[in-house]
Amino acid sequence: ATPKSVCEGCQRVISDRFLLRLNDSLWHEQCVQCVSCKEPLQTTCFYRDKKLYCKLDYEKLFAVKCAGCLEAIAPSELVMRAQKSVYHLRCFCCCVCERCLQKGDEFVLKEGQLLCKGDYEKERELLSLVSPALSDSGKGPSTP
Repeated sequence: ATPKSVCEGCQRVISDRFLLRLNDSLWHEQCVQCVSCKEPLQTTCFYRDKKLYCKLDYEKLFAVKCAGCLEAIAPSELVMRAQKSVYHLRCFCCCVCERCLQKGDEFVLKEGQLLCKGDYEKERELLSLVSPALSDSGKGPSTP
């Protein structure tokens, strides 16, 4: 006797004339739907941990998010990284002058904000003029 085909989606035996095979799993045609929004998946699907997702829900749940715009980053997209943050190339910009930073440019990541070297140095200079005690230049007020 042939082993019965069991649907990954509903765990019931597939006795339909047609069945779908997705990644080594078998499915009833009607069970191929997004686990999050329940929309039928007719042309494409995303598969993770034996569950099916539509593109939108998969990206919402699992995609790497850009630290600049908080949108999903496509796996094929080129990115820039700063510490643990990942950015679209178009979002890797100084938060002061909005200049896009290129590979090799010096920058500072301060409280989650990107600053080009020039704007960071201007900011430090202003802070030292406003409050010399906060300056890290070592020229703070001295006590007699």
